[in-house]
Amino acid sequence: MDVPLTKTAYEDPATRRAWRRTATFRLSAFVFSLASFVAWLHAVLLTPVWTLWILFPALFVLIYLAMLSTARVMGIRSLRRVLKIYPWQSVPGAASIAKNGTTRFSFTDPERPDRTVSLGYGSFPGSGRTFWVRKVRSGEVGEVWFAGDPRFLGVVAVPGPRRLFGVAQRTAVDDRMSARTRGVSPEARERAKAAGARVG
Repeated sequence: MDVPLTKTAYEDPATRRAWRRTATFRLSAFVFSLASFVAWLHAVLLTPVWTLWILFPALFVLIYLAMLSTARVMGIRSLRRVLKIYPWQSVPGAASIAKNGTTRFSFTDPERPDRTVSLGYGSFPGSGRTFWVRKVRSGEVGEVWFAGDPRFLGVVAVPGPRRLFGVAQRTAVDDRMSARTRGVSPEARERAKAAGARVG
């Protein structure tokens, strides 16, 4: 499938639909996680005291899922911000499995075509069972769509686009680390900053 020939990815109607689907799914998961807490509390209040030891382990699972869904909801606007700055590009063979079992995406450095830049996806428990890990291991992922600058951040999708998610270098999003300043043109730095990255 060919990438849309638009100035930015978000100008493509299919991309806007994919973003809305992603937002709806993440918001639904967030609401479900909140409802799960209510259900757990209701079960605790109606359960005999001697059986509470069965319900307390479930609380920790619910807390983890709530934190995960909260982080994903917070990333919805970030996805759109990136898609409004960068166009889609098709990258065959970009996805692979990292040594820790998560997914790694390798893209060409925009200003040094002889070099590649890697971005990881998934560093939490259970990430080894994500869609991307399953599909890469089975050999079903031959091409990905990428919008962004791999030296900073971007959005990866299944061609179409489908299954949007954000990837980023830690230096572009973590205040505890020094932002990347070397090997980046002023124009690339400005675009990355407009997309929400820390650029130094």
